[in-house]
Amino acid sequence: MQVIGRSAGRSATAAAAYRSGEQVKDERTGKEHDYTGKSDIYDNEILKPKNAPERYADREALWNEVEQREKRKDSQLCNEVMVALPAELTHEQKQQLIREYVQSEFVEQGMIADIGYHDFDSHNPHAHIMLTMRSVDEDGFGKKKREWNRRDAVKDYREHWAEYANRALERAGHEARIDHRSLKEQGIEREPQIHLGAQVLEMEARGVRTRVGDESRRISKVNRDIARRQKACEKVQADIKDEQRDEQQRSQQLPTLEHQSSTEQTKTQKPQEETQKKAQQRDQQIEKQRQCSQTQQRQQKRERKKQKDQGYGY
Repeated sequence: MQVIGRSAGRSATAAAAYRSGEQVKDERTGKEHDYTGKSDIYDNEILKPKNAPERYADREALWNEVEQREKRKDSQLCNEVMVALPAELTHEQKQQLIREYVQSEFVEQGMIADIGYHDFDSHNPHAHIMLTMRSVDEDGFGKKKREWNRRDAVKDYREHWAEYANRALERAGHEARIDHRSLKEQGIEREPQIHLGAQVLEMEARGVRTRVGDESRRISKVNRDIARRQKACEKVQADIKDEQRDEQQRSQQLPTLEHQSSTEQTKTQKPQEETQKKAQQRDQQIEKQRQCSQTQQRQQKRERKKQKDQGYGY
Protein backbone atom coordinates (compact mmCIF):
# COMPACT_ATOMS: atom_id res chain seq x y z
CA MET A 1 0.00 0.00 0.00
CA GLN A 2 1.25 3.48 -0.85
CA VAL A 3 -0.03 6.97 -0.03
CA ILE A 4 -0.71 9.46 -2.83
CA GLY A 5 0.01 12.91 -1.40
CA ARG A 6 0.77 16.47 -2.41
CA SER A 7 4.16 16.47 -0.67
CA ALA A 8 5.43 14.30 -3.55
CA GLY A 9 3.88 16.61 -6.14
CA ARG A 10 1.04 14.22 -6.90
CA SER A 11 -2.71 14.63 -7.21
CA ALA A 12 -5.63 12.24 -6.84
CA THR A 13 -7.19 13.47 -10.10
CA ALA A 14 -4.04 12.73 -12.13
CA ALA A 15 -3.63 9.32 -10.51
CA ALA A 16 -7.28 8.44 -11.19
CA ALA A 17 -7.03 9.51 -14.84
CA TYR A 18 -3.84 7.50 -15.38
CA ARG A 19 -5.15 4.31 -13.73
CA SER A 20 -8.54 4.42 -15.44
CA GLY A 21 -7.29 5.48 -18.86
CA GLU A 22 -9.76 8.37 -18.90
CA GLN A 23 -9.76 12.18 -18.95
CA VAL A 24 -10.18 13.91 -15.60
CA LYS A 25 -10.10 17.66 -15.05
CA ASP A 26 -8.66 18.95 -11.79
CA GLU A 27 -11.01 21.76 -10.74
CA ARG A 28 -8.56 23.02 -8.13
CA THR A 29 -5.75 23.62 -10.63
CA GLY A 30 -7.73 23.69 -13.86
CA LYS A 31 -5.43 21.06 -15.39
CA GLU A 32 -6.76 18.37 -17.73
CA HIS A 33 -5.32 14.90 -17.16
CA ASP A 34 -5.95 12.91 -20.34
CA TYR A 35 -4.84 9.29 -20.50
CA THR A 36 -7.44 8.03 -22.95
CA GLY A 37 -4.61 6.86 -25.22
CA LYS A 38 -3.23 4.30 -22.73
CA SER A 39 -3.17 0.89 -24.32
CA ASP A 40 -2.81 -1.33 -21.24
CA ILE A 41 -6.24 -0.56 -19.69
CA TYR A 42 -8.61 -3.50 -19.70
CA ASP A 43 -11.43 -1.97 -17.63
CA ASN A 44 -12.19 0.27 -14.65
CA GLU A 45 -14.97 0.68 -12.08
CA ILE A 46 -15.86 2.35 -8.79
CA LEU A 47 -17.21 0.46 -5.77
CA LYS A 48 -18.69 2.50 -2.90
CA PRO A 49 -20.55 1.93 0.36
CA LYS A 50 -24.34 2.01 0.19
CA ASN A 51 -24.52 5.20 2.26
CA ALA A 52 -22.13 7.12 -0.03
CA PRO A 53 -23.66 9.83 -2.27
CA GLU A 54 -24.47 8.68 -5.78
CA ARG A 55 -22.31 11.46 -7.25
CA TYR A 56 -19.23 9.57 -6.05
CA ALA A 57 -19.87 6.95 -8.72
CA ASP A 58 -18.51 9.56 -11.16
CA ARG A 59 -14.69 9.48 -11.17
CA GLU A 60 -14.13 13.16 -11.86
CA ALA A 61 -16.63 14.25 -9.18
CA LEU A 62 -15.21 11.81 -6.61
CA TRP A 63 -11.56 12.81 -6.81
CA ASN A 64 -12.23 16.52 -7.23
CA GLU A 65 -14.16 16.45 -3.97
CA VAL A 66 -11.25 14.60 -2.34
CA GLU A 67 -8.89 17.31 -3.60
CA GLN A 68 -11.16 20.11 -2.36
CA ARG A 69 -11.61 18.49 1.05
CA GLU A 70 -7.85 18.52 1.72
CA LYS A 71 -6.47 22.03 2.45
CA ARG A 72 -2.81 21.44 3.34
CA LYS A 73 -0.06 21.58 0.73
CA ASP A 74 1.34 18.29 2.10
CA SER A 75 -2.05 16.58 2.47
CA GLN A 76 -2.40 12.83 2.05
CA LEU A 77 -5.09 12.41 -0.58
CA CYS A 78 -5.72 8.68 -0.86
CA ASN A 79 -4.21 5.24 -0.48
CA GLU A 80 -3.37 2.91 -3.34
CA VAL A 81 -3.11 -0.85 -3.37
CA MET A 82 -1.68 -2.66 -6.38
CA VAL A 83 -2.18 -6.42 -6.63
CA ALA A 84 -0.79 -8.89 -9.13
CA LEU A 85 -3.53 -11.13 -10.48
CA PRO A 86 -3.13 -14.88 -11.14
CA ALA A 87 -2.47 -15.27 -14.86
CA GLU A 88 -4.17 -18.69 -14.73
CA LEU A 89 -7.61 -17.09 -14.31
CA THR A 90 -9.80 -15.88 -17.16
CA HIS A 91 -10.36 -12.13 -17.48
CA GLU A 92 -13.84 -12.44 -15.98
CA GLN A 93 -12.49 -14.48 -13.08
CA LYS A 94 -9.79 -11.90 -12.44
CA GLN A 95 -12.36 -9.10 -12.21
CA GLN A 96 -14.66 -11.14 -10.00
CA LEU A 97 -11.75 -11.90 -7.67
CA ILE A 98 -10.91 -8.20 -7.34
CA ARG A 99 -14.53 -7.23 -6.74
CA GLU A 100 -14.95 -9.79 -3.96
CA TYR A 101 -11.71 -8.78 -2.27
CA VAL A 102 -12.25 -5.01 -2.53
CA GLN A 103 -15.86 -5.21 -1.38
CA SER A 104 -14.98 -7.26 1.69
CA GLU A 105 -11.71 -5.64 2.70
CA PHE A 106 -12.29 -1.98 1.90
CA VAL A 107 -15.81 -0.99 0.86
CA GLU A 108 -17.49 -2.69 3.81
CA GLN A 109 -15.17 -0.71 6.10
CA GLY A 110 -16.45 2.53 4.55
CA MET A 111 -13.89 3.25 1.82
CA ILE A 112 -14.66 4.14 -1.79
CA ALA A 113 -12.53 2.10 -4.20
CA ASP A 114 -11.59 3.18 -7.72
CA ILE A 115 -10.26 0.12 -9.59
CA GLY A 116 -8.17 0.09 -12.75
CA TYR A 117 -7.56 -3.27 -14.44
CA HIS A 118 -4.27 -3.32 -16.35
CA ASP A 119 -2.36 -5.63 -18.71
CA PHE A 120 -4.89 -8.46 -18.76
CA ASP A 121 -3.50 -9.76 -22.05
CA SER A 122 0.10 -9.86 -20.83
CA HIS A 123 2.11 -12.05 -18.47
CA ASN A 124 1.66 -9.40 -15.77
CA PRO A 125 -2.07 -8.77 -15.19
CA HIS A 126 -2.66 -6.49 -12.20
CA ALA A 127 -5.07 -4.03 -10.67
CA HIS A 128 -4.62 -0.56 -9.16
CA ILE A 129 -7.04 0.19 -6.32
CA MET A 130 -7.30 3.82 -5.18
CA LEU A 131 -8.94 4.14 -1.75
CA THR A 132 -10.43 7.17 -0.01
CA MET A 133 -9.10 7.99 3.46
CA ARG A 134 -12.13 9.67 5.09
CA SER A 135 -15.36 8.31 6.47
CA VAL A 136 -18.37 8.88 4.22
CA ASP A 137 -22.14 9.23 4.64
CA GLU A 138 -25.07 10.65 2.68
CA ASP A 139 -23.70 14.18 3.05
CA GLY A 140 -20.21 13.40 1.83
CA PHE A 141 -16.80 12.97 3.44
CA GLY A 142 -16.17 13.18 7.17
CA LYS A 143 -13.08 12.73 9.32
CA LYS A 144 -9.98 10.83 8.29
CA LYS A 145 -9.78 7.22 9.47
CA ARG A 146 -6.21 6.83 10.70
CA GLU A 147 -6.75 3.18 11.58
CA TRP A 148 -7.00 2.29 7.87
CA ASN A 149 -3.28 3.05 7.56
CA ARG A 150 -2.09 1.00 10.52
CA ARG A 151 0.86 -1.28 9.83
CA ASP A 152 -0.97 -4.36 11.12
CA ALA A 153 -3.98 -3.49 8.93
CA VAL A 154 -1.76 -3.43 5.84
CA LYS A 155 -0.36 -6.83 6.83
CA ASP A 156 -3.92 -8.16 7.11
CA TYR A 157 -4.79 -6.80 3.66
CA ARG A 158 -1.88 -8.75 2.14
CA GLU A 159 -2.73 -11.97 3.97
CA HIS A 160 -6.42 -11.75 3.05
CA TRP A 161 -5.57 -11.10 -0.59
CA ALA A 162 -3.64 -14.38 -0.71
CA GLU A 163 -6.63 -16.19 0.79
CA TYR A 164 -9.05 -14.72 -1.77
CA ALA A 165 -6.70 -15.40 -4.70
CA ASN A 166 -6.06 -18.99 -3.64
CA ARG A 167 -9.79 -19.69 -3.25
CA ALA A 168 -10.36 -18.30 -6.75
CA LEU A 169 -7.60 -20.51 -8.14
CA GLU A 170 -9.06 -23.55 -6.38
CA ARG A 171 -12.58 -22.82 -7.68
CA ALA A 172 -11.18 -22.52 -11.20
CA GLY A 173 -9.47 -25.92 -10.87
CA HIS A 174 -5.87 -24.68 -10.78
CA GLU A 175 -3.17 -26.12 -8.54
CA ALA A 176 -1.14 -22.89 -8.46
CA ARG A 177 -1.18 -20.89 -5.23
CA ILE A 178 0.22 -17.53 -4.13
CA ASP A 179 1.98 -16.59 -0.89
CA HIS A 180 1.53 -13.15 0.67
CA ARG A 181 4.80 -13.40 2.58
CA SER A 182 7.95 -11.74 1.34
CA LEU A 183 10.62 -13.89 -0.32
CA LYS A 184 12.77 -13.51 2.80
CA GLU A 185 9.91 -14.67 5.05
CA GLN A 186 9.41 -17.67 2.76
CA GLY A 187 13.10 -18.52 3.00
CA ILE A 188 13.57 -17.96 -0.73
CA GLU A 189 16.92 -16.54 -1.79
CA ARG A 190 15.75 -14.35 -4.63
CA GLU A 191 15.62 -10.61 -5.20
CA PRO A 192 12.07 -9.28 -5.74
CA GLN A 193 11.43 -8.00 -9.26
CA ILE A 194 10.16 -4.46 -9.87
CA HIS A 195 7.09 -3.34 -11.78
CA LEU A 196 7.97 -1.84 -15.16
CA GLY A 197 4.72 -0.20 -16.16
CA ALA A 198 3.24 0.35 -19.59
CA GLN A 199 5.36 3.40 -20.47
CA VAL A 200 8.65 1.66 -19.70
CA LEU A 201 7.59 -1.45 -21.61
CA GLU A 202 6.67 0.64 -24.65
CA MET A 203 10.02 2.49 -24.56
CA GLU A 204 11.98 -0.74 -24.13
CA ALA A 205 10.05 -2.30 -27.03
CA ARG A 206 11.20 0.60 -29.22
CA GLY A 207 14.80 -0.06 -28.20
CA VAL A 208 15.04 2.82 -25.72
CA ARG A 209 16.95 1.74 -22.61
CA THR A 210 15.51 3.01 -19.34
CA ARG A 211 16.83 3.13 -15.78
CA VAL A 212 13.91 0.99 -14.59
CA GLY A 213 14.50 -1.49 -17.41
CA ASP A 214 18.22 -1.72 -16.57
CA GLU A 215 17.37 -2.38 -12.92
CA SER A 216 14.90 -5.08 -13.95
CA ARG A 217 17.55 -6.74 -16.12
CA ARG A 218 20.05 -6.58 -13.25
CA ILE A 219 17.58 -8.26 -10.90
CA SER A 220 16.82 -10.94 -13.49
CA LYS A 221 20.53 -11.70 -13.91
CA VAL A 222 21.05 -11.89 -10.15
CA ASN A 223 18.08 -14.26 -9.82
CA ARG A 224 19.36 -16.45 -12.67
CA ASP A 225 22.73 -16.72 -10.92
CA ILE A 226 20.99 -17.57 -7.65
CA ALA A 227 18.88 -20.20 -9.44
CA ARG A 228 22.00 -21.80 -10.93
CA ARG A 229 23.68 -21.93 -7.53
CA GLN A 230 20.56 -23.39 -5.95
CA LYS A 231 20.37 -26.02 -8.70
CA ALA A 232 24.00 -26.98 -8.16
CA CYS A 233 23.43 -27.11 -4.40
CA GLU A 234 20.32 -29.27 -4.87
CA LYS A 235 22.34 -31.67 -7.04
CA VAL A 236 24.99 -32.01 -4.33
CA GLN A 237 22.30 -32.59 -1.71
CA ALA A 238 20.65 -35.18 -3.96
CA ASP A 239 23.98 -36.99 -4.37
CA ILE A 240 24.47 -36.98 -0.61
CA LYS A 241 20.98 -38.41 -0.09
CA ASP A 242 21.68 -41.14 -2.68
CA GLU A 243 24.86 -42.10 -0.86
CA GLN A 244 23.05 -42.13 2.47
CA ARG A 245 20.30 -44.28 1.00
CA ASP A 246 22.80 -46.74 -0.46
CA GLU A 247 24.61 -46.93 2.86
CA GLN A 248 21.34 -47.55 4.67
CA GLN A 249 20.44 -50.33 2.24
CA ARG A 250 23.81 -51.93 2.77
CA SER A 251 23.41 -51.75 6.53
CA GLN A 252 19.96 -53.37 6.23
CA GLN A 253 21.42 -56.21 4.12
CA LEU A 254 24.31 -56.81 6.54
CA PRO A 255 22.31 -58.89 9.10
CA THR A 256 21.12 -61.10 6.26
CA LEU A 257 24.67 -61.63 5.07
CA GLU A 258 25.76 -62.31 8.64
CA HIS A 259 22.91 -64.78 9.00
CA GLN A 260 23.88 -66.49 5.76
CA SER A 261 27.51 -66.67 6.89
CA SER A 262 26.42 -68.07 10.23
CA THR A 263 24.28 -70.72 8.52
CA GLU A 264 27.10 -71.77 6.25
CA GLN A 265 29.44 -71.87 9.22
CA THR A 266 26.94 -74.05 11.10
CA LYS A 267 26.72 -76.42 8.16
CA THR A 268 30.50 -76.63 8.06
CA GLN A 269 30.80 -77.13 11.81
CA LYS A 270 28.35 -80.06 12.00
CA PRO A 271 30.72 -82.66 10.43
CA GLN A 272 33.56 -81.30 12.52
CA GLU A 273 31.51 -81.69 15.67
CA GLU A 274 30.61 -85.27 14.74
CA THR A 275 34.27 -86.08 14.09
CA GLN A 276 35.27 -84.55 17.40
CA LYS A 277 32.55 -86.53 19.14
CA LYS A 278 33.77 -89.78 17.61
CA ALA A 279 37.32 -88.94 18.58
CA GLN A 280 36.25 -88.28 22.13
CA GLN A 281 34.39 -91.62 22.22
CA ARG A 282 37.48 -93.35 20.87
CA ASP A 283 39.67 -91.71 23.47
CA GLN A 284 37.26 -92.74 26.18
CA GLN A 285 37.37 -96.33 24.96
CA ILE A 286 41.19 -96.28 24.91
CA GLU A 287 41.26 -94.83 28.41
CA LYS A 288 38.83 -97.47 29.57
CA GLN A 289 40.94 -100.21 28.00
CA ARG A 290 44.08 -98.77 29.61
CA GLN A 291 42.44 -98.67 33.00
CA CYS A 292 41.20 -102.22 32.55
CA SER A 293 44.71 -103.36 31.54
CA GLN A 294 46.21 -101.70 34.60
CA THR A 295 43.64 -103.42 36.79
CA GLN A 296 44.50 -106.77 35.27
CA GLN A 297 48.20 -106.14 35.75
CA ARG A 298 47.69 -105.33 39.40
CA GLN A 299 45.63 -108.46 39.90
CA GLN A 300 48.30 -110.57 38.18
CA LYS A 301 50.99 -109.03 40.38
CA ARG A 302 49.01 -109.79 43.51
CA GLU A 303 48.47 -113.33 42.35
CA ARG A 304 52.22 -113.90 41.76
CA LYS A 305 53.03 -112.49 45.19
CA LYS A 306 50.49 -114.80 46.80
CA GLN A 307 51.90 -117.83 44.98
CA LYS A 308 55.39 -116.93 46.09
CA ASP A 309 54.27 -116.59 49.66
CA GLN A 310 52.67 -120.04 49.45
CA GLY A 311 55.83 -121.65 47.91
CA TYR A 312 54.61 -121.89 44.45
CA GLY A 313 57.24 -121.25 41.83
CA TYR A 314 59.98 -123.08 43.72
